[in-house]
Amino acid sequence: MVINFRFLLGAALLFNLVLPVFAFKPSGGVLVLDGDDDYVILPLVEHGYLFPKHTGEFTVEMWFYPKAGPKRDKERNVILSQQVVFGLTVGHKNCELNESQLCFYTVVSLEGEVRGSAMLDVPVERDQWNYVAIIYKDSILGFAYNNRILRTRKFDLMNLVAANLDKALRPKDFFVGGYDEELQVKNRGQLVFSATPFYGDIDVIRFSNIARYDLPAKPSIGPFDPPHRFFSDEHTLALWNFNESVGADRFRDASENGKTLIGMNGATTSGALAVSPNRASLTTTWGRIKSEPR
Repeated sequence: MVINFRFLLGAALLFNLVLPVFAFKPSGGVLVLDGDDDYVILPLVEHGYLFPKHTGEFTVEMWFYPKAGPKRDKERNVILSQQVVFGLTVGHKNCELNESQLCFYTVVSLEGEVRGSAMLDVPVERDQWNYVAIIYKDSILGFAYNNRILRTRKFDLMNLVAANLDKALRPKDFFVGGYDEELQVKNRGQLVFSATPFYGDIDVIRFSNIARYDLPAKPSIGPFDPPHRFFSDEHTLALWNFNESVGADRFRDASENGKTLIGMNGATTSGALAVSPNRASLTTTWGRIKSEPR
């Protein structure tokens, strides 16, 4: 039995949250993706799934800088993809977008007594640094984005991350920035969505086998203070900070679990960080401090 859930956020919940004040330290370079044909891959045949079987608690988080979003209906830009998917989709009422924002989505593949997936849509800032995290524990899904964190209701019949995927829906390898071939998902001959590359920068990605952040006590949205930097510990399954020298196309796993990412078709690191000088916000603070001389 397969169940699909989609949680839609009302605009009223997104306002009147206090912006946290803090400072970041520089953490090095970024992965640069041109949105054309480059991508990064961790082959399944060599590394298996990032989350092993029976993983019932996890966090996936990253800082990223989107320079553009999808232009067509039913188009999705892929930021990362395997058991958990991050990406951008065409703006719609669920995101309550303004002209400076894009619609971010995440999909989590879950299993237990039944198998299914959950999907969330939230607004993120265009041409700004954004923090996002998916958090799962005790069959409860949470999601943090910039200075907000939300909790959904409990998934009574699904208590694990899915330990395998249906290749008909998406490739089984772990990808960052797009896929190695065009992906179109259809239902009865009708296009459901097409997956296209992501255009922007990625600073860091971390996978953990614990829920690293506390969620609101009840299903709701509350304030959140994103982590200053990501570190590896005994709960880290993979950590890529893209601090390699400029032009590198092999990206070391700082967790020392050997999950080296491979850049394809020009996916490389750069020491130059894009920062918008026009707005003072949490996201611009991240970019400004990272771009200061070290």
